Amino acid sequence: MRSSAALLLSLIVSVTASKAYSPLPAGIVIAESPKADIPFDLQQLKQRWIERIVAIKQAGVLPIIDIESSFNPGRLNARTYAQAMDDNGIALTAFSPQIGEKKYNKKGSLWHEASRRAIQVDPSRYIPATTAGIYPAFTKQPEAFVEMSLRKVKQQGYPMLGEFEFRHYMSPRQFKRGQTYRDVAIDIDSPAAEKLFEFSQRTGISFQIHYEIEDQLLPPLEKMLARYPNARVIWCHLGQVRYSNRSTRYQADYVRYLIDHYPGIHFDLAFGNAESIYPGSGERQSRVWRPDGSADPAWISLINDHPYRFLAALDIGGDRQDKLHQKANSLRRFLQYLSPQAREIVAYRAAWRLLFNEEIDI
Repeated sequence: MRSSAALLLSLIVSVTASKAYSPLPAGIVIAESPKADIPFDLQQLKQRWIERIVAIKQAGVLPIIDIESSFNPGRLNARTYAQAMDDNGIALTAFSPQIGEKKYNKKGSLWHEASRRAIQVDPSRYIPATTAGIYPAFTKQPEAFVEMSLRKVKQQGYPMLGEFEFRHYMSPRQFKRGQTYRDVAIDIDSPAAEKLFEFSQRTGISFQIHYEIEDQLLPPLEKMLARYPNARVIWCHLGQVRYSNRSTRYQADYVRYLIDHYPGIHFDLAFGNAESIYPGSGERQSRVWRPDGSADPAWISLINDHPYRFLAALDIGGDRQDKLHQKANSLRRFLQYLSPQAREIVAYRAAWRLLFNEEIDI
């Protein structure tokens, strides 16, 4: 395995900076863009997306589809973010808009039209995803939020649902800021979850779950996976264990067991780097890394064996929209440990197959 220094050097030289693989959009905040027509013309959009992926590959860069990120529509400049994506070889991002506390309290909002605005201003870079299932909208009204999301999927033609936070600790930044409202617990077998699993089972449309890794939370999840075996579930943040005393079962072998028994379960690779410490426990929060900073061979073997069950992701959020370069570098560092075939599948082919039920023919 190459040294960390060699891996970092390979990342620096692998991405062509200041390269526009698609026309750059207007330099406007996404919330100020007009809305795209609905339902989305996915066939036309897919042609744009394929052209962009091909352009990145032809430049000698491994294209990445970021399957899981969210954004603050009132703060994200379309042109600035597009340039950052190009500079880091990010082909597409499944951006899920966030509803803030102020808007929710003012209007009781359960939906945000920012995905339509993102597609209108930059159709080459964004996969439309439904509104993020986070605090406050999903946390305070889980069933109503899910019902709204499913209705919009059917009306507007979304190819995927965003992330739903069923069990969510405070992030490291929120922990330091004392934002305890982000410590969320909604049962994975609740009525809201039942609606999601049933819809995905029936339609084949995927959804994402944020579900902290605790021993007591695994049986309810397995119950739902068994009840809805064809539901397409993306469990976000592979190997992110923030309290080891709460999680004694979860290792690479357990994830292999889930893959072997439940055909609909997938995992994204949005996790902290080898040095990332969770302030609540003082522990390293990502089990995919070893103490010396290299990737754990057990996880690499698992992903190499089942690459179509793992998806590249950056986990950009409304309070970290400026972290794309840092997160892309960390992801590419991990991908270097995979076999060449698995690396390409995880980077973009697995997401394409999951979303569109087809192989990407490039």
